[in-house]
Amino acid sequence: MKVTLLGTGSPVPSLKRASAGYMVEVGSDVVLIDHGPGCFRNMMQAGIAVTDVTHVIFSHLHFDHCADFIRLFFHRWDIGRPGLASMKVFGPPGLKDMVDKIFGPEGAFKIDLTARTNHSNSLEIYRSRGGEGDRPWPEADVYEVRESDEITGDGWKVVLATVPHHQPYLHCYGVRLEADGAVFAYSSDISLPAEKGPAKPLYSLAKDADLMVHYLNSFSFDMDKEKEGAPTKQQVVGQLAEECKVKTLVTSHHGPAIDQDGIRERVIADVAKNYSGKLIWGEDLMSFELG
Repeated sequence: MKVTLLGTGSPVPSLKRASAGYMVEVGSDVVLIDHGPGCFRNMMQAGIAVTDVTHVIFSHLHFDHCADFIRLFFHRWDIGRPGLASMKVFGPPGLKDMVDKIFGPEGAFKIDLTARTNHSNSLEIYRSRGGEGDRPWPEADVYEVRESDEITGDGWKVVLATVPHHQPYLHCYGVRLEADGAVFAYSSDISLPAEKGPAKPLYSLAKDADLMVHYLNSFSFDMDKEKEGAPTKQQVVGQLAEECKVKTLVTSHHGPAIDQDGIRERVIADVAKNYSGKLIWGEDLMSFELG
């Protein structure tokens, strides 16, 4: 399988980084894991057409992890040929309500979609692509999942684990995708004080992973905590990866506070204090072949 980093940034607007999003090409499937602002354009730059996407998995419903889903959903429907298989969309509780309030008959884009399914110009374009009769309203197969659920596709499976991030106001899952004898693990966002150590649910996700993408959005003051005898967030990330025997660790979700010369190098060195494997500061459009 091939893993591409579509977005390695944070909620803070950036010309350098898209917000969170990752793409896995495996078997006949293209699986998107989160799809924050800027990810759609990076997906196109990576050579993937919107109609190639078969599955979307959301770790949680913060906008910086799902906002470009609007583009993905609309473009796939608008230019997709008749008979194109429905996209399968998975995520935590609240996903169905979000999708319905955006794309449903009474959703935010009701005016747009009413026009596109009724106006003669739109119908002419639809029929020129092989469509017949009335133009159907866009739809997808949307599934709300719990951490006990398993998601499967063409030669791959995903297992989930609840990770600490903004509960009880939302559900947040870390992701482990297994295929071709290889493992890709994704921490999602982690809101846990460094002194508590690694988030316990991540151990099952990260165990023996060939590649792990881990949240790292520390602020400059975090790097001085070692002087006080407390671990830093980045040291905890390294500890988790070392204890789980992760082969390659990629940091992501970088905000501008740490993504700058001088600080970046200090953060990487801090992770490496506890981790002996291959360590990479994630950048948009990096890709990794696994298996």
